Amino acid sequence: MDRKVFKNKIRNYFLERKKHKNLNYYYITDDNKTIDLRKRKDTYGLFQDLAMGTFVIFIFNFISLYYLLQYVFDTSSILNLIMLIGFIVTIVIAYGGILAGIVYKYTTTIYVLIPGLSAFIYFVFIEPFIGFAPIFIRLTSYLLITLSLYLILAFVFPVHVLRKLNSKTVLISSFLTISATILTQVISFYFLKYLRTENYFLTGNDAETVTGVSDTLRNIIVENTELIDIINYFIEREASNQLTSIISLVITTLTISYIIGGLVINRKIEKNRLKAKSLFRELLKNTFKVDYQILKQCSFYGGEEYENLILNNSSMLEVVMDNEPDLNNPRISRMKRLIAWYKRKSILYSILKELKQIRDSN
Repeated sequence: MDRKVFKNKIRNYFLERKKHKNLNYYYITDDNKTIDLRKRKDTYGLFQDLAMGTFVIFIFNFISLYYLLQYVFDTSSILNLIMLIGFIVTIVIAYGGILAGIVYKYTTTIYVLIPGLSAFIYFVFIEPFIGFAPIFIRLTSYLLITLSLYLILAFVFPVHVLRKLNSKTVLISSFLTISATILTQVISFYFLKYLRTENYFLTGNDAETVTGVSDTLRNIIVENTELIDIINYFIEREASNQLTSIISLVITTLTISYIIGGLVINRKIEKNRLKAKSLFRELLKNTFKVDYQILKQCSFYGGEEYENLILNNSSMLEVVMDNEPDLNNPRISRMKRLIAWYKRKSILYSILKELKQIRDSN
């Protein structure tokens, strides 16, 4: 890649980032903040191009460094460590922009899939080192990974996206609770059915051919079919308890994961709401002039609650309309408003919409 082109990409990316920070594309009368979201997605497209360009430059420099280190250290553990670090950095650089764009584009789906991604990271990179540890240590390690991913999610997304996502977290938890109750019963039923069809239970013939048991005990078991039924009953009960314990652990882990995600998102929303409260109070104290930029900050940090306060204040509304005259916000019917509300709140609709976008892009 030409250096001049690469520098321009870097300059454009950071320029766009600065514009987003200054809320240049954020408008109070843009109900769904579609302009801001579209511009942010375009910016992540720039980041993706920048990352791929950086990858090309990095790979050439890394190859040169590798041969130099191989000449100095020959083949050693130090060189292997450097190779491993270089490989990880290469992957992050090459695919960081793509991952950032995917995460930003498919918000709800990524939020739902984070516990699964945490499980992948844990079992591939962490479990081999702490597999011998008690279950609470392993569970804590997994939850720390989940917490880290949700913190990254909260850092990447602007607060108005998190507010929309937050309205769906309750639905996710409710859906998980209902599904867990039904799924546990269904899995237990088919698991026990599988045990019976595959002849995992003890029979009279098994008792006669089993080794390592005294003849007296074998004869007692063979001659008393009720004893065989009792043994099978405890085998079935133990298998069912083990399965239920595993399912309960998985469901509990998922529930805690989504609770962590909800707490992280709520914490950021609440911090921004307090910031909006402080800014709005300063606006009310200042009776001389209403600053449009501060109005946008109040709307951005505080959400719909503060947008309504702004639009219901005649002086503030006048400032907003003077600065946002070209936005087209047509009046829509109650039915369309209801459908739009459902689309914003429905976790199932959001996931299906994002999966359709993935399919269409392929």
